[in-house]
Amino acid sequence: MDQTFFLAANSGQGFTSLYDGFPSEGQFLHIIKGGPGTGKSGFMRRIREAAQAQGLDTVSILCSGDPDSLDGLSVPALGQAWVDGTAPHVREPRLFGADADYINLGRFCRLPLNDADRAKALALNRAYKEQYRRAYAQLEAAAALEAGEELQDAQITQDQVRRVQRLLNAFPDRAESCTVEKRFISAISCQGSLFLNESVNLLCKQIYYLRGSAVLEQAAILARRKCGRVILCPRPLRPGQLEAVLLPELSIAFLRAPAALMVPAGERLLSGKALSAALDDLRAAKTLHDKLEAVYRPYMDFDALTAFTKDYVEKLWLG
Repeated sequence: MDQTFFLAANSGQGFTSLYDGFPSEGQFLHIIKGGPGTGKSGFMRRIREAAQAQGLDTVSILCSGDPDSLDGLSVPALGQAWVDGTAPHVREPRLFGADADYINLGRFCRLPLNDADRAKALALNRAYKEQYRRAYAQLEAAAALEAGEELQDAQITQDQVRRVQRLLNAFPDRAESCTVEKRFISAISCQGSLFLNESVNLLCKQIYYLRGSAVLEQAAILARRKCGRVILCPRPLRPGQLEAVLLPELSIAFLRAPAALMVPAGERLLSGKALSAALDDLRAAKTLHDKLEAVYRPYMDFDALTAFTKDYVEKLWLG
């Protein structure tokens, strides 16, 4: 089984990261370093393929900017995880060698760039960042247009909380402490607005839709008495609000009701226009990043990278 999540969001607050909460406690983290196009995502994909061939469960972290790219991977049975530790989600060990180490894929890149390619890379990087700046301005506008959606009738909120309470009261309280993880289950990306339905369905067979983040917050509080693991999923557009509360042990998911039930039609239209403009900017940014990676590609020693990856993966099953 492969559980798939995002750990970052293109949001109304700019780039929002949950990478500090990855991986789960007790797993050793390998922080991968390397510039654009140096094979970080492909390296993790090869580890995932090998783990799944061994029949092991995996947790895949997709890039919020480009969901076809892998930004993180966990193999719980091995007690190990890997993450792209470069900007914008830079990671460093808390204590090198004790909880994390580095994997430098940049060493397979024959640097420095020549003068022409250096100038091209600098120009593409500037344009790429500007495209994201524009996208975040549009997302900020879209989030602001939704600001009134939480003004919900107090009686409706109380009724929903009571229903959640009755549902969870069917399960016994746990004496053990609860582990709370934060993961994004959706993303605003170059591929549009994505929701990872398969991950929800893998973990939870019963799905309940709730209106308003206040109800989801209460569901999260109530669930901590019943579950050893609670997964809180913030909304990408407004990360201060919850989009989902996943309870894998109970096979229950509480999801935010569709926007059509929450936001007045006029505000949905305006917010949708801002969101559409942001998606155009994110698609343009992806095109620029592809061109940036192409600058580095001729400098890469892919044969050496492939040999290193093959040896690395083989040693995983020996250690």
